[in-house]
Amino acid sequence: MFSRNKTKGFSLVEVLIVILVIGLLLTFLVMALNLKQKEIRDIKRLSDVQIFRNALEVVKNETGAYDRAYCDLGVVSQCARSGNSELNRYVLNLGQMNDPSTTSNVCQNKAVCEKDVCNYTLIQLEEGEYEILFHLEKGADNYKQKGCYRATPFGIFKM
Repeated sequence: MFSRNKTKGFSLVEVLIVILVIGLLLTFLVMALNLKQKEIRDIKRLSDVQIFRNALEVVKNETGAYDRAYCDLGVVSQCARSGNSELNRYVLNLGQMNDPSTTSNVCQNKAVCEKDVCNYTLIQLEEGEYEILFHLEKGADNYKQKGCYRATPFGIFKM
């Protein structure tokens, strides 16, 4: 008589356990990548805002006032559309300087800015003062908290 070897192959339970472990590992990997993407976008936001701040400082040093940048209040990238904006000379691709999440929301005030990602928005531009609102999804560098931030001549601050 022939005897059957019952140890060949995998049981259904073993296969299900392996699938479950692989699924859990993939879930953790996707979550980690999502957090990393948010951090990368936040680093880009901070870099963009710093570039814009530096350009405003150059304008002030050359002309004596921030408002001589000749930008309308609103989304920062719209400054490029102003024919007499001084910032076009100092910021390459100013017209494409938008939030990396490709959102169309405008950070018109703190409530909107706190709620979700929004495009960098110049809400004040005067002779000796400016204010730009932007949102961080996770936080990056020295700005560890998510939420609304404002950039001024004195630095970048959490609202």
